[in-house]
Amino acid sequence: MSPLLRKAEEILEVAVAGGNTPNDIAILIDRQGGMRMLDPTCWSLAGLAAEFGATAIYKVERRGGSVRVEGWDGADRCLLQRSASPRKLRQAMMPQFLPPALQAVS
Repeated sequence: MSPLLRKAEEILEVAVAGGNTPNDIAILIDRQGGMRMLDPTCWSLAGLAAEFGATAIYKVERRGGSVRVEGWDGADRCLLQRSASPRKLRQAMMPQFLPPALQAVS
């Protein structure tokens, strides 16, 4: 398995488990292994790589009931998608309407 795909799977696991952040995010890995997280709105993956000198980029998106991670390193690309669990999905979409007992359950 490629390092790009392995890291994308790890990011997907965390994103699905984390649950309740509605915003998309880009994770950039630089040449020294440093990581930067930012809003990917209006950026292409290649544009992010060029602007910030990233060697790999992972874009996390939440749409409907699913989470997807797109990974790109200039040579390879991968796309992983998973449905969010019903409980995590409820918490992410309507936390203000859930009873306190359900809000505390993770």
